[in-house]
Amino acid sequence: SDAALALHPPQSAPARLAEASLCAMFAGDPANQWEWHEAHRDAAKNMYRTSYSDMSHGKEVHVKSDYPAGYGGHIPSIRHDMLHRNGAFDRNLALRRVDPSRDAHPSFEMQISGLPTSTAFPCGAKKNPTAGVVPHSGSTTNPRPPWGLLKNTRLEGLNQRTMPITIRRNMSAPSLVAAGSMAANRPALEAAPGPASPSDRMKRHVALANDEARQGYFPTEAEVLAGQMGF
Repeated sequence: SDAALALHPPQSAPARLAEASLCAMFAGDPANQWEWHEAHRDAAKNMYRTSYSDMSHGKEVHVKSDYPAGYGGHIPSIRHDMLHRNGAFDRNLALRRVDPSRDAHPSFEMQISGLPTSTAFPCGAKKNPTAGVVPHSGSTTNPRPPWGLLKNTRLEGLNQRTMPITIRRNMSAPSLVAAGSMAANRPALEAAPGPASPSDRMKRHVALANDEARQGYFPTEAEVLAGQMGF
Protein backbone atom coordinates (compact mmCIF):
# COMPACT_ATOMS: atom_id res chain seq x y z
CA SER A 1 0.00 0.00 0.00
CA ASP A 2 1.00 3.63 -0.23
CA ALA A 3 1.25 3.91 3.57
CA ALA A 4 3.60 0.94 3.73
CA LEU A 5 5.73 2.33 0.94
CA ALA A 6 5.85 5.64 2.74
CA LEU A 7 7.03 4.01 5.97
CA HIS A 8 9.46 1.62 4.31
CA PRO A 9 10.73 3.06 1.07
CA PRO A 10 12.52 0.64 -1.26
CA GLN A 11 16.29 0.48 -0.84
CA SER A 12 18.99 -0.30 -3.29
CA ALA A 13 21.11 -3.47 -3.10
CA PRO A 14 24.20 -1.73 -1.64
CA ALA A 15 22.08 -0.10 1.04
CA ARG A 16 20.49 -3.41 2.02
CA LEU A 17 23.92 -5.08 2.15
CA ALA A 18 25.30 -2.31 4.35
CA GLU A 19 22.34 -2.58 6.70
CA ALA A 20 22.74 -6.37 6.95
CA SER A 21 26.47 -6.01 7.67
CA LEU A 22 25.73 -3.44 10.36
CA CYS A 23 23.21 -5.73 12.02
CA ALA A 24 25.67 -8.65 11.89
CA MET A 25 28.42 -6.58 13.47
CA PHE A 26 26.20 -5.22 16.20
CA ALA A 27 27.10 -7.14 19.39
CA GLY A 28 24.93 -5.66 22.07
CA ASP A 29 25.08 -3.57 25.17
CA PRO A 30 28.44 -4.03 26.93
CA ALA A 31 26.67 -3.64 30.27
CA ASN A 32 24.68 -6.81 29.52
CA GLN A 33 27.53 -8.75 27.97
CA TRP A 34 26.86 -11.65 30.38
CA GLU A 35 23.51 -12.26 28.67
CA TRP A 36 24.43 -12.21 24.97
CA HIS A 37 28.15 -13.19 24.92
CA GLU A 38 28.39 -16.91 25.70
CA ALA A 39 32.19 -17.14 25.62
CA HIS A 40 32.42 -14.20 28.02
CA ARG A 41 29.86 -15.81 30.29
CA ASP A 42 31.79 -19.11 30.44
CA ALA A 43 35.09 -17.34 31.11
CA ALA A 44 33.55 -15.19 33.84
CA LYS A 45 31.98 -18.20 35.57
CA ASN A 46 35.25 -20.14 35.69
CA MET A 47 37.71 -17.28 36.08
CA TYR A 48 38.35 -17.53 39.82
CA ARG A 49 37.88 -21.27 40.26
CA THR A 50 40.80 -23.05 41.92
CA SER A 51 41.68 -26.71 42.23
CA TYR A 52 41.37 -26.51 46.01
CA SER A 53 37.85 -25.08 45.98
CA ASP A 54 36.70 -27.45 43.24
CA MET A 55 38.13 -30.45 45.05
CA SER A 56 36.49 -29.45 48.32
CA HIS A 57 33.13 -29.19 46.53
CA GLY A 58 33.54 -32.46 44.63
CA LYS A 59 33.93 -30.82 41.23
CA GLU A 60 36.35 -31.53 38.40
CA VAL A 61 40.03 -30.79 38.95
CA HIS A 62 41.49 -32.40 35.81
CA VAL A 63 40.42 -33.12 32.26
CA LYS A 64 38.28 -36.27 32.13
CA SER A 65 37.15 -38.46 29.28
CA ASP A 66 33.48 -38.85 28.39
CA TYR A 67 34.08 -42.30 26.91
CA PRO A 68 34.71 -45.70 28.54
CA ALA A 69 38.22 -46.86 29.35
CA GLY A 70 40.09 -48.20 26.33
CA TYR A 71 38.31 -46.08 23.72
CA GLY A 72 40.89 -45.05 21.13
CA GLY A 73 38.83 -42.71 18.97
CA HIS A 74 38.34 -38.98 19.08
CA ILE A 75 37.45 -37.65 22.54
CA PRO A 76 36.44 -33.99 22.20
CA SER A 77 36.85 -33.07 25.87
CA ILE A 78 40.44 -34.34 25.98
CA ARG A 79 41.41 -33.13 22.50
CA HIS A 80 40.22 -29.58 23.25
CA ASP A 81 41.40 -29.67 26.89
CA MET A 82 38.03 -28.86 28.41
CA LEU A 83 38.45 -28.80 32.18
CA HIS A 84 35.23 -27.05 33.25
CA ARG A 85 32.09 -28.77 32.05
CA ASN A 86 29.56 -25.99 32.56
CA GLY A 87 30.01 -24.08 29.29
CA ALA A 88 28.85 -24.01 25.70
CA PHE A 89 31.05 -27.00 24.81
CA ASP A 90 29.05 -29.51 26.87
CA ARG A 91 25.77 -27.85 25.94
CA ASN A 92 26.50 -28.34 22.25
CA LEU A 93 27.47 -31.97 22.82
CA ALA A 94 24.18 -32.59 24.65
CA LEU A 95 22.23 -30.94 21.83
CA ARG A 96 23.98 -33.14 19.27
CA ARG A 97 22.91 -36.30 21.10
CA VAL A 98 19.23 -35.40 20.95
CA ASP A 99 19.35 -34.05 17.38
CA PRO A 100 17.81 -36.70 15.06
CA SER A 101 19.67 -35.27 12.06
CA ARG A 102 23.11 -35.99 13.62
CA ASP A 103 24.87 -39.33 14.11
CA ALA A 104 26.32 -38.70 17.58
CA HIS A 105 27.52 -41.09 20.26
CA PRO A 106 25.28 -41.60 23.29
CA SER A 107 26.22 -40.56 26.80
CA PHE A 108 28.44 -43.03 28.69
CA GLU A 109 27.94 -41.39 32.06
CA MET A 110 26.12 -44.36 33.63
CA GLN A 111 28.71 -46.83 32.35
CA ILE A 112 31.59 -44.75 33.70
CA SER A 113 29.78 -44.42 37.04
CA GLY A 114 29.63 -48.23 37.32
CA LEU A 115 25.87 -48.61 36.92
CA PRO A 116 24.60 -51.67 35.02
CA THR A 117 23.72 -50.59 31.49
CA SER A 118 24.07 -53.79 29.45
CA THR A 119 20.57 -55.12 30.15
CA ALA A 120 17.14 -53.73 29.41
CA PHE A 121 16.03 -54.01 33.05
CA PRO A 122 19.13 -53.77 35.29
CA CYS A 123 18.53 -54.89 38.85
CA GLY A 124 22.06 -54.81 40.24
CA ALA A 125 23.91 -57.58 42.06
CA LYS A 126 21.84 -60.39 43.52
CA LYS A 127 22.18 -61.54 47.12
CA ASN A 128 23.35 -65.11 46.71
CA PRO A 129 23.23 -67.65 49.57
CA THR A 130 26.54 -68.39 51.29
CA ALA A 131 25.70 -71.12 53.82
CA GLY A 132 26.76 -74.56 52.62
CA VAL A 133 28.02 -73.33 49.27
CA VAL A 134 31.69 -74.30 49.77
CA PRO A 135 32.04 -77.86 51.10
CA HIS A 136 34.56 -78.33 53.87
CA SER A 137 35.47 -80.82 56.58
CA GLY A 138 33.72 -78.94 59.39
CA SER A 139 36.25 -76.13 59.50
CA THR A 140 36.19 -73.18 57.15
CA THR A 141 39.98 -73.29 56.91
CA ASN A 142 39.95 -76.78 55.38
CA PRO A 143 37.74 -76.73 52.28
CA ARG A 144 37.26 -79.71 50.02
CA PRO A 145 37.92 -79.93 46.28
CA PRO A 146 37.56 -78.05 44.04
CA TRP A 147 38.16 -75.41 46.73
CA GLY A 148 40.97 -77.41 48.33
CA LEU A 149 44.14 -75.70 49.47
CA LEU A 150 47.28 -76.22 47.41
CA LYS A 151 49.71 -77.61 49.95
CA ASN A 152 52.09 -80.55 50.36
CA THR A 153 50.51 -83.12 52.66
CA ARG A 154 53.93 -84.66 53.41
CA LEU A 155 55.03 -81.52 55.22
CA GLU A 156 53.90 -80.57 58.68
CA GLY A 157 51.83 -77.49 59.25
CA LEU A 158 53.81 -74.33 59.93
CA ASN A 159 53.48 -73.41 63.61
CA GLN A 160 55.66 -72.56 66.60
CA ARG A 161 56.59 -76.22 67.12
CA THR A 162 57.58 -77.04 63.55
CA MET A 163 61.18 -76.83 62.42
CA PRO A 164 61.52 -75.36 58.90
CA ILE A 165 62.71 -77.77 56.26
CA THR A 166 65.66 -75.51 55.44
CA ILE A 167 67.11 -75.95 58.92
CA ARG A 168 66.74 -79.71 58.62
CA ARG A 169 68.62 -79.61 55.34
CA ASN A 170 71.42 -77.60 56.90
CA MET A 171 71.70 -80.06 59.78
CA SER A 172 72.34 -82.82 57.27
CA ALA A 173 75.05 -80.88 55.43
CA PRO A 174 78.36 -82.79 54.99
CA SER A 175 80.35 -80.15 56.85
CA LEU A 176 78.14 -80.38 59.92
CA VAL A 177 78.10 -84.18 59.79
CA ALA A 178 81.90 -84.22 59.66
CA ALA A 179 82.06 -81.77 62.56
CA GLY A 180 79.75 -83.96 64.63
CA SER A 181 81.71 -87.09 63.94
CA MET A 182 84.95 -85.30 64.77
CA ALA A 183 83.53 -84.08 68.08
CA ALA A 184 82.38 -87.60 68.89
CA ASN A 185 85.83 -89.02 68.15
CA ARG A 186 87.70 -86.32 70.07
CA PRO A 187 87.86 -88.24 73.40
CA ALA A 188 89.25 -91.25 71.58
CA LEU A 189 91.91 -89.13 69.92
CA GLU A 190 92.88 -87.49 73.19
CA ALA A 191 93.14 -90.86 75.02
CA ALA A 192 95.03 -92.68 72.28
CA PRO A 193 97.76 -94.72 74.10
CA GLY A 194 101.26 -95.42 72.91
CA PRO A 195 103.61 -93.49 70.68
CA ALA A 196 102.12 -92.11 67.50
CA SER A 197 103.72 -91.46 64.14
CA PRO A 198 104.31 -87.87 62.93
CA SER A 199 101.40 -88.17 60.53
CA ASP A 200 99.07 -89.27 63.33
CA ARG A 201 100.17 -86.36 65.50
CA MET A 202 99.61 -83.94 62.60
CA LYS A 203 96.11 -85.33 62.04
CA ARG A 204 95.36 -85.03 65.74
CA HIS A 205 96.50 -81.38 65.87
CA VAL A 206 94.51 -80.55 62.73
CA ALA A 207 91.43 -82.22 64.17
CA LEU A 208 91.74 -80.37 67.47
CA ALA A 209 92.24 -77.03 65.67
CA ASN A 210 89.24 -77.63 63.45
CA ASP A 211 87.15 -78.63 66.44
CA GLU A 212 88.10 -75.46 68.34
CA ALA A 213 87.35 -73.36 65.27
CA ARG A 214 83.89 -74.92 64.87
CA GLN A 215 83.10 -74.22 68.49
CA GLY A 216 83.96 -70.54 68.08
CA TYR A 217 81.58 -67.71 67.25
CA PHE A 218 80.61 -67.26 63.61
CA PRO A 219 78.97 -63.93 62.65
CA THR A 220 75.69 -64.05 60.81
CA GLU A 221 75.14 -62.67 57.31
CA ALA A 222 73.36 -59.63 58.75
CA GLU A 223 76.32 -58.88 61.00
CA VAL A 224 78.79 -59.27 58.12
CA LEU A 225 76.74 -56.91 55.91
CA ALA A 226 76.40 -54.41 58.74
CA GLY A 227 80.15 -54.47 59.33
CA GLN A 228 80.90 -53.94 55.63
CA MET A 229 78.44 -51.04 55.44
CA GLY A 230 79.90 -49.40 58.51
CA PHE A 231 76.89 -49.65 60.81
